[in-house]
Amino acid sequence: MVPFKAGGGTDRWARVMSSVAIDHFGQAWHVVNLPGASGIVGWKDVLGKPADGYTILQSSSTPVIALLKEEKPPLSPYDIKIACYVSAFRSTLLSKPGTPWATWEGFKTYVEANPGKLTIGGTESLLMGQKFMLGQAGIADKVTFVPYASTVDTVADFVGGHIHTAALTASIAIGLIPEDGVAVVNTSERPIKVKEYEGVPTADELGYEGLSFPRWIGVHPDTPDEIADFISEAMGSLLEDTAVVKFMKKLGEEVIFIPRAEAVAEYKKMVAAMEGLLK
Repeated sequence: MVPFKAGGGTDRWARVMSSVAIDHFGQAWHVVNLPGASGIVGWKDVLGKPADGYTILQSSSTPVIALLKEEKPPLSPYDIKIACYVSAFRSTLLSKPGTPWATWEGFKTYVEANPGKLTIGGTESLLMGQKFMLGQAGIADKVTFVPYASTVDTVADFVGGHIHTAALTASIAIGLIPEDGVAVVNTSERPIKVKEYEGVPTADELGYEGLSFPRWIGVHPDTPDEIADFISEAMGSLLEDTAVVKFMKKLGEEVIFIPRAEAVAEYKKMVAAMEGLLK
């Protein structure tokens, strides 16, 4: 179950993984797209299916944010049993080259001396990553966050000079480096292993707690643990498949497999952080 339209990032992951799924699960996958309400429609549909592990939900942080924003949400972010993460996207801060805020130290110094003047544009998830780390640095209330509905609009306004900095994923930011942008900081704890991000500090390297946003795999919350563990192990094997690794690299995506126990802990941490940030 992909709770978004065909052609998006989550759907592309599902299609690529489904091409070799039978070799690792012993079963072929049938990918179903059921978009609506920021991913909540597809999620609810999974909860109406048997808790036998034959219906797997592949999603992201998007429906979690949507649920946390609702006064009376139709379900809880915990109405899922997390099996594993297949990847994670990180909020990286991009500046125009040659600006006083084009390095972390320069950014921090400028913001402290000019409260409220510097803008950071980005979609909701990516701005959360920035605010989570900047809050620990004591400067979150000294920048102006500009939320965008899409990354495309964020990039257009950044390149056009309408915002000072942009919160972007690495795969998007790399297309702007070095002519139109320079990476200032990676606000997660996970390094980005490409030449464009060499020397760019991560949150933990700066002494802060990082936050990343997962592409997660989950099943009905009543699914037996042994089935969720099997899915986690099979996904780990699938993501090591040469065909998957090569295809994802061509798409500019990064395989970051996190097994069940660790993924459950990271998911809980993400939800708790988002609850505080949204407030």
